[in-house]
Amino acid sequence: MSILLQVERLIAGAVESNANVIFDSTVTSSGNISYDSVTGVITILEAGRYEFDWWVATQASVSTIGAGFALVSSQGDTIIGNSPTKTGEVVGVGVIEVVTAPVTVALTNNSSATIYYSTIVPVNASLAVIGTDEAVLAFGSLRGSSVETPGATFTPVPFNVSGPLSDTVTVSLSGNELVVGESGIYQVTISINAEATTDPDPDQPYLNAIITVNGVPIFGDTTTFFKISNRSSSTFVVQAALTAGDEVGASISTDFPILGYMNRSLTIVQLSN
Repeated sequence: MSILLQVERLIAGAVESNANVIFDSTVTSSGNISYDSVTGVITILEAGRYEFDWWVATQASVSTIGAGFALVSSQGDTIIGNSPTKTGEVVGVGVIEVVTAPVTVALTNNSSATIYYSTIVPVNASLAVIGTDEAVLAFGSLRGSSVETPGATFTPVPFNVSGPLSDTVTVSLSGNELVVGESGIYQVTISINAEATTDPDPDQPYLNAIITVNGVPIFGDTTTFFKISNRSSSTFVVQAALTAGDEVGASISTDFPILGYMNRSLTIVQLSN
């Protein structure tokens, strides 16, 4: 049975140093996982491997080490995402293997001072958890934070940070794709946050995004195209058969010249041979 959780923070405010980010809205929750909106703690009730994708929109801080957050579990896992700038977005992605349930997880401000959330966006933070009771044989992830402004033609999404990676998953020569080393069934997740360079357009601009394999749509048709609205974050998940040597990436286009994107992550998990 699949285990899913997606939570968001819709209100402004601040999070003190070493305090948990409090998500006030639960978008999706299914399977043996729960979320406490008072403490910000996620409780995983079933052993398995879990993928975490999160981002936080920040506005200001007096921290001396930039803006940083860490996903911390009760079994000792720590996944850090940070930024040298204090106005923008901080993003993180990683995999936690739960050996003995229950395990608790929380996203914590690990910078040296209070961080203030943005006051101009409708969603200030988002966190998604994807787990499965099937055996995970391999995994890999990429993430990026540069500001990109795509055009009307689909172009590859660039990434600048890789890992964690298992032994059979590598990064392509361009750095923008994950290369699978074994044929099998894989789960692919792409998360992207759209950000306009001016005030939101009343016509609600959006990005067109697609998961690619060897530069073409993963299923060869429009089933993997999805839209990301202005100042929103979207996560898209598919499961597909991949062949050893396939390069998995993402591409984006838009008809709205003011609309770009910033934080994003790409993750693959091998479920079976």
